[in-house]
Amino acid sequence: MAALAAKLALALGFDTLLQWVLRTLVALVVIGLLVTLIVVQTVVGVLTGGRPSQGTAPVAPPLAQGPIAIPVPGDLPVVRDMGGGIVQLAQMWLGVPYLFGGCTRVGVDCSCLVQNVYAAAGLGLPRVAVDQFNATVPISDPQPGDLVFFANTYQPGISHVGIYIGNGLQINAPTTGQVVSVASVFAGYWGAHYAGARRVRA
Repeated sequence: MAALAAKLALALGFDTLLQWVLRTLVALVVIGLLVTLIVVQTVVGVLTGGRPSQGTAPVAPPLAQGPIAIPVPGDLPVVRDMGGGIVQLAQMWLGVPYLFGGCTRVGVDCSCLVQNVYAAAGLGLPRVAVDQFNATVPISDPQPGDLVFFANTYQPGISHVGIYIGNGLQINAPTTGQVVSVASVFAGYWGAHYAGARRVRA
């Protein structure tokens, strides 16, 4: 009986019809997979704000994180010829928002700006301004790349630090609501709180 049914299907061209049905089903499955892939990519795009994924997405650092673990230099010779490099590194931070306790490009405070710039140049500094003041040597004539310190700003004593860039100007992270920017050292608010210039030891 089965052999007769097979002969009959062959005679009527059912094998061609069966092949056509199978090809159509395969095509529909492939189209369904493509549509599913497009829908998934669209949903992912909406959820990620339209940013394409490129491997593992970087994780944003916390707004305020602990200090960068860099050893504090001891009593070594004073650095004198690296000012231009320090200024260039500091300029790369221009426009980053001020964040009290911040230590990343998402937000940074004055002393962590200094710490990060000097770390990029291979020199370690403590985390807070007063400790940076104590870890450096006093100078009377600041040169580009030296540190300029300010007292009695948001708290008594040494409380702010900037990087001297020449011509009486500094790059610093000023205060909440502002960004890393260029400001006068010896005039205006900062001039009224100026506490001296110091140089980092190599």
